[in-house]
Amino acid sequence: MQQSEKKNKVRSVMIGFTLTVLLSSVLIRLLWIQTVDSQVLLDRAKKVWENSNSILHATRGSIYDRTKQEVYTWEVPGYYFVADPSQIKDVSNTAKILSPLLEIPVHILEEKFLQKKKAVEIKHEGKGKYSPSIYRKVFSLKTSGKIAGIYGYPTHMRQYNSSELSHVLGFLNSSGEPVGGVEKVYDKLLRGVNGSIKYHKAKNGMMVSDGPDTFRPPTDGKDLILTIDAKIQHETEVAIDEAMKKYNAKGATAIVADPKNGEILSMVSRPTFDPKNVSKTYDPAKNGHNIAVESQYEPGSTFKIVTLAASINEKLFRPNDTFKSGSIKVGDRTFHDSNRVGWGTISYQRSVELSSNVGFIHLGQRLGSERFADYINRFGFGHITEQFGTRTGIDLPAEGRGYYYNRPLYPVELAASSFGQGISVTPIQQIAAVSAIANNGYWVKPHVLKEAVDPKTKKTVYEYPITKRQIIEPQTATKVRQILRGVVQKGTATEANLADYDVAGKTGTAQIPSPEGGYIPNEYIVSFIGFAPAVKPDVVIYVAFDRPTANVSSMSGGKIAAPVARDILKKILPIRHVAAKKDSH
Repeated sequence: MQQSEKKNKVRSVMIGFTLTVLLSSVLIRLLWIQTVDSQVLLDRAKKVWENSNSILHATRGSIYDRTKQEVYTWEVPGYYFVADPSQIKDVSNTAKILSPLLEIPVHILEEKFLQKKKAVEIKHEGKGKYSPSIYRKVFSLKTSGKIAGIYGYPTHMRQYNSSELSHVLGFLNSSGEPVGGVEKVYDKLLRGVNGSIKYHKAKNGMMVSDGPDTFRPPTDGKDLILTIDAKIQHETEVAIDEAMKKYNAKGATAIVADPKNGEILSMVSRPTFDPKNVSKTYDPAKNGHNIAVESQYEPGSTFKIVTLAASINEKLFRPNDTFKSGSIKVGDRTFHDSNRVGWGTISYQRSVELSSNVGFIHLGQRLGSERFADYINRFGFGHITEQFGTRTGIDLPAEGRGYYYNRPLYPVELAASSFGQGISVTPIQQIAAVSAIANNGYWVKPHVLKEAVDPKTKKTVYEYPITKRQIIEPQTATKVRQILRGVVQKGTATEANLADYDVAGKTGTAQIPSPEGGYIPNEYIVSFIGFAPAVKPDVVIYVAFDRPTANVSSMSGGKIAAPVARDILKKILPIRHVAAKKDSH
């Protein structure tokens, strides 16, 4: 009996001790939670009952032409798709079904569906966002049991209204990142700022409060108003496309600008792509370059305008003085006119109209290398004694700079440069330079953005600043315009003439350098640069074709580029409300 009572007492003590230890452990753990570990556990709890992953996407801004009547690109509702490979039972069949809908090759889809991941975004080479109609078709395939493991999520996608202005606009790739054009240059303005929303939720995901705990609304991107006139752009595109077919050229470009403020009214580059169908039409190596801004090539005789303006500004141009045309020897090299036998003894005025290389070599020699280099720099091309030129600063990506000699000019190089040979420049540099002639001697920085506008208030939040500087005397610009008018009336650019408007300008026929040295036989870049009306210019135009090969009676800028410029001017001057000559009818 005593033995039994003794055992009970021991059992009671042990139970009491155990309970005491357990209770102490609980108290210690509670104390630890409330003090040392409280913040860590609180943060962990918040992740369970607070949803912090809801991003509210900002709407990307739209892009309009200068009239605000033509919208080039805007945002529309869209979807992107994600695959869960673990749920896809028949990889090959699923890929074959989705390939024509998503416009992604079967083998690419198969590679994605075989990945050992929980979620794989379905996108490839420009394809990644799809219209609601595609989403509905994919959803129908899921509900019918034909496919599994494919999920669609709402997003925004870029819509383009036409294939025009592609290089100026640029586009968004499948990841939503801008490629080229104003989409890239002004991405920060267009993109806006994403918002976010956080709210408390129960274990089953239901909200446990009447409203969000925190809410930061998105700030939508700004709308861009370009300097481009949609009607002028269209007429320029049509004219260049027709000429490309007619002459079977390798490439082409055209720029129309307002010389008074540097605004680009149209810009065309060929070959091109369709921003509405980037995945099938865009090839960065073949058509990804904006020739108007990026390409660098010998300007040929259009560059003679700089030599002419410099000579007049320095009072070295005497129009009635004469010289013997045909050829001239400088150092160990003999230079020829396009008419190798020349036109006999002619005046310097006539040498401009006939585009005599010999005449311009004489003018370059009068200027001398230092003065000539100074004027090339004044006109925005940069220092010819350095390796590279100077960009205009136009608000488009990948602008070229031009290539020069990288040392003081030798007499032969001065001679060649005076008529546009041996150096490389860009089309946009030439537009800016000749705009200074049309704008009474003021060089103005070219640009394609006019202003940025708040999409809700419609108020201007940014206006592109006009940058200009005087580079020659106003009377010099007037004299150059008069002489260039003569080039169109009775010189190499008669094909640019119009009955209703006085056109002035200069043609160019530039040889293409060979990698082995010298020039490639019978291959040229032909161009025309000019303005209208000649007295008070409203627009400046540049047109160039790379290696035209068909329907060419004469391989020259006067026979190929000048008539195309004429046709463009004929269409766009009325759009600009430029009055026709009173005596034209």
